[in-house]
Amino acid sequence: MVSVQTGSKTSIFEGLKTENLWEASKTLGFPAALWRLPYTNEIKILISIQDAISKIQPDFEKLPCGFLMGSFDWQENEPVNFMEGDIIVTFGENNQAVQTSNRLGEEHPDVKRLVALSWEIQEKTVYRRAGEHALSGVLLTDERSKERFKRTVELAVAAISHNQFKKVVLSRTKEIQYNDDFQPAKAFSKLAKAYPHAFVSLVNLAEQNELWLGASPETLVEQKSNGTFKTMALAGTQKARNSEGDLIPKYDVRWGQKEIEEHALVSRYIVECFKKIRLREYSETGPKTVLAGNVYHLRTEFDVDTIALNFSELPTTMLKLLHPTSAICGEPKLPSLKFIQEVEGYDRSFYSGFLGPVQVEGESNIFVNLRTVRLKNGVATLFAGAGITEDSVPEQEWQETELKCDTLLKVIAEDFIN
Repeated sequence: MVSVQTGSKTSIFEGLKTENLWEASKTLGFPAALWRLPYTNEIKILISIQDAISKIQPDFEKLPCGFLMGSFDWQENEPVNFMEGDIIVTFGENNQAVQTSNRLGEEHPDVKRLVALSWEIQEKTVYRRAGEHALSGVLLTDERSKERFKRTVELAVAAISHNQFKKVVLSRTKEIQYNDDFQPAKAFSKLAKAYPHAFVSLVNLAEQNELWLGASPETLVEQKSNGTFKTMALAGTQKARNSEGDLIPKYDVRWGQKEIEEHALVSRYIVECFKKIRLREYSETGPKTVLAGNVYHLRTEFDVDTIALNFSELPTTMLKLLHPTSAICGEPKLPSLKFIQEVEGYDRSFYSGFLGPVQVEGESNIFVNLRTVRLKNGVATLFAGAGITEDSVPEQEWQETELKCDTLLKVIAEDFIN
């Protein structure tokens, strides 16, 4: 058994499993976040006990350790949801706690209740395979939603032909019923194993009585402890598997003019944001073909040395400039955003917003909330979008959104893929 140290004491979280600690925090009504960063093996759980979810300004350099979550319609200078890291437990590959931060102390009554309930759950519960018998098979999204989406694509193409904007990202939902057998923490573990390249997360917004589970491939802003700032352009999509179900090798992937132009618009948008703050010292790498679940994307990465530039506030500045990026909104931003609000027909909520840990071990990692599902009142709502340009074909854009929904469905509900 791994010994976990908090000061001179062995942590009381030693021996607990991730899913049991998560379930206990949810039962007690504590806001919490589970996550696994791309290309890492460690899973972290953050539990906020004292202040629940607060509303703060997302100033990274001023914030304490915590977890941030903002909506798609977040505007500069508006507050966002923030969970302070009262407890953070890091789990290694064997699902054993290897590091604990507990700023409340082990004698805090809520901490003791949390640990006691976690052990009770761990000792009594027999777990099923995630997804087994959990989704009822009742698809709540009907054929009319497909026709509505295709019609919005037609409207967008017409608007582009009239020079209202160059690109717009239209999205839709897909709803499926689930029952009490569905285990979100087990589904999280499956996603983490299936998608090592993604930011996999599970967030409990206790006050809203909803969970958000996702596997996002897109970094919005990232600040490393060594001072390196990162962001990326991720746009252009095509199937990663052929008709036989075999993975298409990267060197066989061919990109069409529509996808190349779509990606170029997103890359130029980031460069324009740099120009607004007169930042010229950055490196640009790409575009590269990258795998994201069952689709390929084009990705270009941008790096900045904030220490060399004495620019510690760059992550906060770029968050305000970038969001919503042209990869999830459009280009130019304002007319495409206006079009989305007028024709899309639903509230995106936290889909295509942003989320991630802040000042955890000296680093902040904020991702666009893509490939995500909201779990609320027995309904799993999946979200997916597609970039619309003048060359878009409505049926093909619908199929792209279906592929993106299946990124989650094929992992958490292998026996139910519509």
